[in-house]
Amino acid sequence: MEQKTKIGILLLIHNNLDEVKQLVDSMTPDFNIFVHIDAKSNIPEDCLADKSNVQVIKRYEIRWGDVQMTRATLDLLKMAYEQSCDYFMLISGADLLIRPCKDIIAEIEKNPELNYVDCEELPRKDLPLGGGMERLTLFWESDFFGKRNFYNLLCGLFRKFQRLTGLKRKLIPMKYYGGGQWFNFSREVVKHILDFTAANPAFLQQFKNTRNADEIFFLTLLMNSPYASKVNNKDDKRYIDWATGPEFPRTLRMEDYDKIVASDDFFARKFDPKTDAKVIQKILKNRDS
Repeated sequence: MEQKTKIGILLLIHNNLDEVKQLVDSMTPDFNIFVHIDAKSNIPEDCLADKSNVQVIKRYEIRWGDVQMTRATLDLLKMAYEQSCDYFMLISGADLLIRPCKDIIAEIEKNPELNYVDCEELPRKDLPLGGGMERLTLFWESDFFGKRNFYNLLCGLFRKFQRLTGLKRKLIPMKYYGGGQWFNFSREVVKHILDFTAANPAFLQQFKNTRNADEIFFLTLLMNSPYASKVNNKDDKRYIDWATGPEFPRTLRMEDYDKIVASDDFFARKFDPKTDAKVIQKILKNRDS
């Protein structure tokens, strides 16, 4: 049966090129893949030149929690949209496709207007920092886990001043939503995001000193859009273990295999060949059998 829906995979990578190549090989030629390489990475921009259906950009230096991640994702969305993709799924190089491509395509084609995310309106009872709202209302530096420097110290002192005085950053009035970074979006939602961002540059600008902007920006635009009724906001179709540790989220291992393949998810994350390469190979070997 001919595939009706052109699916774009938006892929953020910064290391483990061999693992990334395995991931890409497992998704082509069924999906079109759009890759952003962290500008700090030593991975060359032509690293996937021999792969079919793959386009690569190397543009932003990505730091944890920084708005540059959001900018990179926007660029990937725009690229895939201009290449006439109908459906868009954001993943990282530490992810794996855990179901056969044909099964995922069939599920999406049953309802190509349905969007899958994990999100709730802020403030959320389960989140620190004022239920997540202080990510927006306080002033944050870019690299939270990086080496402490004078700029970071000043930002920390200013946040203390904000809390003492009740001073908050001014936000564009709307309901804000937070949750997982990873999404599955329909074409109509992506058009809305690109159009809104182009028409309202101040909305993106206000995330410049927001903590984990990528976990709020896209979800807020989605849930304030005319398409909010076409959202499953309790399931982003990712198998992620936030409970077991020792890492959070857990780096998946062989002992997780049965739970991974028993899930109804499209992807699982995260994997690291240095931690356990065998589980990666087993998933890739058995996925389409």
